[in-house]
Amino acid sequence: MDLACTLKRSHIPALDGIRAVSVLIVILYHGGVEWVPGDLGVSVFFVLSGFLITWLLFKEEDRTGYVSIKSFYIRRILRIFPAYYVFLAVSIGFDYVRGYRWDHALIYSGVFYVTNYYNALHGHPPTAIAHAWSLAIEEQFYLLWPFLFLMFRRRKEFLICAIVTVLLWRTYLYGFRGVSTAYVYNAFDTRFDNLAIGCLLATLLHSGKFPRLLLNPSNPVALLTLGLLVVSRSFSSQLYHYTLGFTVDALLISIVVVQAILLQDSSLWRWLEHPVIRYIGTISYPMYLYHIWGIGAALRLHVWPLPTAIVITVLLATGSYYLIEKPFLRLKSRWNV
Repeated sequence: MDLACTLKRSHIPALDGIRAVSVLIVILYHGGVEWVPGDLGVSVFFVLSGFLITWLLFKEEDRTGYVSIKSFYIRRILRIFPAYYVFLAVSIGFDYVRGYRWDHALIYSGVFYVTNYYNALHGHPPTAIAHAWSLAIEEQFYLLWPFLFLMFRRRKEFLICAIVTVLLWRTYLYGFRGVSTAYVYNAFDTRFDNLAIGCLLATLLHSGKFPRLLLNPSNPVALLTLGLLVVSRSFSSQLYHYTLGFTVDALLISIVVVQAILLQDSSLWRWLEHPVIRYIGTISYPMYLYHIWGIGAALRLHVWPLPTAIVITVLLATGSYYLIEKPFLRLKSRWNV
């Protein structure tokens, strides 16, 4: 497969499938399957976000000769804010009816997309929006990256330095200062390397400098990469995981992404493009928002908890996607952004 031609498509194959797998990993973990590394699913989302946002910025620059910061923010607002703020409002209201009053700090953290630092500084408490920490990190990334992209888009060295700096900073905090796992897990300053690796992947692919050895994978090679990822995440010490592990995992994820795109026509990976899998990937954002609700409802029903949780989550996400997200997404074409 010609990777350059594939990446020029409006729909890049396999990515929706990877999103589907990632959100299902998160649901399984939060649903009680503790041997499934739920945070690995979030790391995949981080790498994909960095990759896709950077790739789309490159495509815009190639097509028009410039990058519109205004259009970028309008697109992100239309894509993210409506579903998120409806979820936030309903969560506050639902907890209020049940007698759970949110403290002001939690409300403000949700409204202003700093739930990650609320979690980091409060020991990651089990609030109704605790899982929104990753959305806060992504929003902080969206706020900064367009400007950094314009300044450093031709300098992959900046991204390499950023990745190494975050790795060293996280290692210093956790390994030498005894900072809590809650902080190094949730904070933007300790997790930006995952997003930066996605940005670096897009930069290398756009410049044609991605290692050629990795552009001709076979199924056994791709399975080896997946195996290394499983070993890195699941068969290592806590010290490794919260220092070097986050970075190594993201690097392996970026390779898996490229290999999945290249091998998506093979029998082993074709399922990533199955219509059902693609649909789950399409609604993965609202599924992530509402999966805690789905799990809670399934536990009350006492019938096949995990399958029921997934079905309820898909139904809630479908409602969010068609009733809230789609109407706002249509404004993108109307406003030509």
